[in-house]
Amino acid sequence: MNYFLRLMIVCSCMASPLTLGEPFEAGLSALERGHYATAMRAWLKLARSGVAEAQNNVGHMYEEGYGVSQNYAQAMIWYKQAAEQGLPEAQHNVGMLYYHGYGTAQNYRVAISWFKRAAQSDLADSQYMLGLAYHQGKGVGLDYEFAKYWFLKSAKQAYANAQFMLAFMLQAGDGGDSEPFKALVWAELARRNGKMDTADISGLSKLLVDDEDVANALVSADRCLETNYEQCPQ
Repeated sequence: MNYFLRLMIVCSCMASPLTLGEPFEAGLSALERGHYATAMRAWLKLARSGVAEAQNNVGHMYEEGYGVSQNYAQAMIWYKQAAEQGLPEAQHNVGMLYYHGYGTAQNYRVAISWFKRAAQSDLADSQYMLGLAYHQGKGVGLDYEFAKYWFLKSAKQAYANAQFMLAFMLQAGDGGDSEPFKALVWAELARRNGKMDTADISGLSKLLVDDEDVANALVSADRCLETNYEQCPQ
C-alpha cells in the first residue's frame, strides 16, 4: 500500500506574524499565488539569519522545485538547520527524506529517530509515520501494540490516514482479536475527515456486527467528534 504524506510547510497558523514579521507573511502570500521565486526571496534572507520557520520553508521550496531547481540535498541542509532548532515540522521533513531516500541514502532507523523527536511535540504526521513503521517493521521491530499506540495518538488529532490505519488494524485483528465495532467507528471518522476509501473496512466490519451496532457506531463517531476526540473507542 502506498501512503502519501504532505510535506510540512510552516504557515501563519503555526508561527506568529508578530514574531516573524511581514517578510515571512509575504512569502506565504506569494506561495499561495504561485509566485514561487518571490516566496523564495522573502524567506531566504530570514533563513540565512537563522529563523527556523523560514529555513523549513526554503527546504520545502528546494524539495518541490518551487522557484528553484529541485534539489533534495539542499532541502536536507535547510530542513536540518530548522530541525536542530527544535522545529517539529522540520524534524518531520528530515525524517521523510531519510525514509524515502531523497537526497540521501534511505535509512529507516534515522528516519524513525527524527519522527520520534517531532512526535514528542505531538505532530500528528510523525505520530502516523511511527505507527506505519511499527506496523510494517521498517526501522524498528514489527510491533502491532506500538503501531496502534501511535496511530491512536495521531487519529485523535483528526488525522484521517491514522484513523484509517487504526480502523484497518482493529478490523483485521492485528495484534489481537478483531474488533469490528471499533473499526466501524474509526472508519467513519476517517471518511468524515476526507479519507474516501474506507468502504472495504466498513463493509467487512458490518458483516461481523448486527444492525444495532452499526447504528451505535455512527452515534459513537458523533460523540467522538463532539468531545474533540476525548470520548472515542480506544
